[in-house]
Amino acid sequence: MKGVVMDKSGKSYIVLTEKGDYIRKKLNKNYELGEEINVVSTSFDYKSFSAAAAVLILVGILAFNMLLIPYGYAEVAINPSVELGYNRLYNVVKYKGLNEDGVELLKSIKKLKGMQVEEAIDYLVKEADEKGYMNQTEENYVVVAYTSKNGEIDKELEIKVNEKIKNVGTEVALMNMEKNHYEEIREKKENPAIEGLKEKLIERNISKEDLKEIDEVRELARMLKNTEKEKKGKPENPGNSENAGPPEGVNPPGQENDKGSSENGKNNTSEQDNNKGKEDEDNQDNEQNPGNQDHGSGNSGGNSSHGGN
Repeated sequence: MKGVVMDKSGKSYIVLTEKGDYIRKKLNKNYELGEEINVVSTSFDYKSFSAAAAVLILVGILAFNMLLIPYGYAEVAINPSVELGYNRLYNVVKYKGLNEDGVELLKSIKKLKGMQVEEAIDYLVKEADEKGYMNQTEENYVVVAYTSKNGEIDKELEIKVNEKIKNVGTEVALMNMEKNHYEEIREKKENPAIEGLKEKLIERNISKEDLKEIDEVRELARMLKNTEKEKKGKPENPGNSENAGPPEGVNPPGQENDKGSSENGKNNTSEQDNNKGKEDEDNQDNEQNPGNQDHGSGNSGGNSSHGGN
């Protein structure tokens, strides 16, 4: 293969081959610049190298984006609020406290990064409990507000989280939020979990004024739970059942006795009517046959006279 000497340094030459490749060769002979020479095809393929380098760079960027850049966010709101950034493999790649208690809680935690997001949530809840953030006398609520594409439920994530935290001893609610909306709330320095709960309560006809002064996750989660119960048709005051009527076909307590007494009263009334009717008939017969009364009197008189004899 032929080539043209483009540069030289001692016995080292750079040659442009007829294929358009630049190669560096060590030659024993002395050649002048621009001289055409024969070279063995052991050239370094700069074009191939450039293409391979571009592919490696692209793979590196994709790997960086997949493994180190957050794909989604999950806020774990107890009272301490901690934000977890996780990649496409659901590994935590960054975390941050969203309020003072959240910052304080993270001071003693050093192993969140690299954990699976469901393990990190479980770990945070247990740490919060150990440090006294859980109320020992009232029902506790943990809200996990996570981002998803177009606000759709991430079934894989929810299954992972529910399976992991089912034995934590407190009620955990998962709430999916559209990623752009979540980021807008964060840009305003507001809490996504609190704002998300308020939005859901407003959808259930709770006024903004009633929610204005409430900034506690536990209270908002309790209110949302109550509205869910009402939505499913449960009574608002289940203890106030005294005004509720009995099921169809069932008499209230004590009504069976009243019914029996009523039937006995009807029977007694019927017998009295029959007796009264017979008395009326007898009176009518006596009026029509007065001799029956005289005959009875005469017999009585005769008997008396006989008794005198």
